[in-house]
Amino acid sequence: MRIPIIGIMLLFVFHGWSQISLSVSDFANAGDTVRISQADGAGLDFASTGANFTWDFSSLVANSQTLKEFKPIGFASLLVFGTYGPVAPTNYRASYFNPTNDLPLDQLSQFLPVSLSDLNQYSKRMTDSITSLGYSIAVNGQGVPFKSDTIETRYKLPLNYNDFHYSRGYTFIDLNPVIDFKIKQYRQRTTNVDGWGTITTPKGTFPALRIRHDIAEIDSVYQTFFGPGQWFGTPPIQRVEYEWFTNGEKEWILKATETNGAISLVEYQEDYLGLDASVSESGFNATVGPNPIEDVLEINADIPVSKVFIFDGMGRKVMETTNQQGFHLSLDVRHLAKGTYQVLLFTESGNREFSLVKF
Repeated sequence: MRIPIIGIMLLFVFHGWSQISLSVSDFANAGDTVRISQADGAGLDFASTGANFTWDFSSLVANSQTLKEFKPIGFASLLVFGTYGPVAPTNYRASYFNPTNDLPLDQLSQFLPVSLSDLNQYSKRMTDSITSLGYSIAVNGQGVPFKSDTIETRYKLPLNYNDFHYSRGYTFIDLNPVIDFKIKQYRQRTTNVDGWGTITTPKGTFPALRIRHDIAEIDSVYQTFFGPGQWFGTPPIQRVEYEWFTNGEKEWILKATETNGAISLVEYQEDYLGLDASVSESGFNATVGPNPIEDVLEINADIPVSKVFIFDGMGRKVMETTNQQGFHLSLDVRHLAKGTYQVLLFTESGNREFSLVKF
């Protein structure tokens, strides 16, 4: 009787780590929270995939953490609640919303005669899909909604190995009559479930599906506060997002974002580590300017600056200066496209972040 028992046990073990499928129950709903760590993925291979594949990212070390909250629509402002709440058309009734940096509106706030903050994205969770319905932004403290004219499907459910889908989204944001400022966002998303197997992260080892999103985005901006009113196109965005999902974790186990052929962001679920929820700021003094800027960025600090990172409005790292130990640095930024950026200074005493506009 030993052979059949052993065979059944082996069959159970094999089945426990066999190919999985994802349903809507594996995705977050309103009220859920997930703690996310950010890390430098240098030297790790995030692109390789296949059937019965093994991914080992156990060497990742977090440099910061955030708590991702899937906020109920009832927490939104009255105007936003009327647009995405239970009285909205069925396809625009959001399940939850999250803060996002998909658009750089909050970074422009310091140069506008109005205050812009709290950019949020609204999502609808259904049995057959997870969709992006649009955004809201607080204008002078009042939440204002901007629905997507074309609703983008982020996930088509259920998800199984070799599934494929295409989706697009179009959103028009017009701040009139408060200010003559508009943005058009057009996105195309190609999603392919291109792998299954086992993933190991600092949180543990899990059976997983690997999902690849190829995203192409073209944005256009109309403004009148930097000269005559005109439309201008921002640099096209070509991004690849690699995601690993397992059952019951409400969000990807690990996500790596590739921009222009290089990994620009690595995020993964992890238990609380006591790290700050965002960039930790210290008490050292520093200036970054001129702002707005055209060619050379001057950085002055009262302690040596070891590294400088510059991120664009989509959170992509576009410039990096390392192995510095200077109180004064001059960086040539003429090659950067017009737009808004974040400058991050690293020192032995901590980090500081500054907003920057490039002409």
